[in-house]
Amino acid sequence: MRGPAAVAMRATVATVALALGGAASSAMAEPPTAAEVAALRAKLAAQQELLEAQLRQLREQQAQIEALERRLGAGAPAPAATAAPVATVDPVAPTVVAAVEPPVAADASALPPPVVTGRYDGVGVIIGGSLRTTVNTTGARMLPDAAPFLVLPSVPGVREGTTKIDARLSTLLVAIRGRELGGFQLGGVIQAQLFDGDLLSGKYGVYPGVAYVEAANDRWRLAAGLQPDVFSPKIPRMVDSMSGMAGSGNPGNSMKPQLRVERFVRTDGGKWTLQGALADAQPSNIQPPSLASTENTGQPNYEARVAFARGVADTAVSLVPYPEWEIGVSGATGSFRTFSISNAFPAYDTDLSGVAIEGAVRVGQRFGLQGELYRGRAFAPYLAGIFQTVTADRVPVRSEGGWAEVAWWWRPTLHTHFGYGRDRAWATGGAQPGVRSNETAFANLFWDPSPMTTLGLEATWRRTAYEGDIDNDGLALMLSSELRF
Repeated sequence: MRGPAAVAMRATVATVALALGGAASSAMAEPPTAAEVAALRAKLAAQQELLEAQLRQLREQQAQIEALERRLGAGAPAPAATAAPVATVDPVAPTVVAAVEPPVAADASALPPPVVTGRYDGVGVIIGGSLRTTVNTTGARMLPDAAPFLVLPSVPGVREGTTKIDARLSTLLVAIRGRELGGFQLGGVIQAQLFDGDLLSGKYGVYPGVAYVEAANDRWRLAAGLQPDVFSPKIPRMVDSMSGMAGSGNPGNSMKPQLRVERFVRTDGGKWTLQGALADAQPSNIQPPSLASTENTGQPNYEARVAFARGVADTAVSLVPYPEWEIGVSGATGSFRTFSISNAFPAYDTDLSGVAIEGAVRVGQRFGLQGELYRGRAFAPYLAGIFQTVTADRVPVRSEGGWAEVAWWWRPTLHTHFGYGRDRAWATGGAQPGVRSNETAFANLFWDPSPMTTLGLEATWRRTAYEGDIDNDGLALMLSSELRF
């Protein structure tokens, strides 16, 4: 997205400069009238406002891509887009002040990426992704072994340790940038990984993380397609970013087809974000083994979120990629139908609901803190309740949990993160879920030796408690290497 955006911006600036240069030359030959000066100043102000709006939109789109990469397993955000030079206006005389090009790094990642031309003029397609290999060694059997969510019960007399070498966290990215229509920039994103359709299967395949189209400007974003949840969108920065403590206090971050609208309101104190979505009732990325199946009841899930952020995530101000502080509240509600494949019981409907609060803060240039708290009912479709919806007695599983993370940047290319999260599940009326609690603690270190490579090392501890006072815990060590292109 950097190449087409930068070219378009430079073309716009060049056009403005030529037009203003001609106006200035004419002014030297014949003194302008007061009305002409006022009209020229108004035109300059309008052009300046348009350029600033386009730059804000580019930053928003870059932030969306980086957030998707973190959710889908990328080890580090993509290099920031190179901003086009902006012409500034002298408030006294109608003269364009020369814009200064920002410094450009000498490495290849700073150059505009190649653009694949589509069938239509004005459409740019950028193809990218990452090649990522992980080695995960555990002291207990975990599910699955490459990107664990749970610790399985121990088996007496059987060694539990496993080692898995895996490349399923590699990603493929196609970003599409179209024309402007009615003040909205059209575009879309497709991103997939090498997982099978079900993350718990432990198989290779093609897992479509996101696939959506959007129309966006600096105030609105309208999107349709496969996207991350509006509900509880934050995720801890882990080397094992596919699990991301799902089932251990971190709900949301599942991928559902959605119709989505977002409104951005900027004030002197910060930025408000208001989001709403109609989402498919059931995710398809995590399906625990069961003799029962679920389907929607004819209505979508309803999701909403309100968030406020003070300041922006600016690496020129702080190494920590957070605003000065931010807080958000989100909620989701819906229903689904459960039926037996073998007709062992009649079909029945279950209502789901949940609320969450999230926050983040940066202190100085190197320290950051973020986390979430939630409470839900039959909330497995949002990766909560340790992936449980109802008990064997058809009682909805209730759950609560949360996670917290502290981060420290030693320097721009070296940072470490520590975190802990826990899910607790229960049911009313004497019925109990099969898994009562699940918790994860982690500590890691990321090193970016170049803009296109990241090495990561992470130690995790997980503990899962089952019905009947059965529990198991274990340590794991994950090493990751990533090459982005």
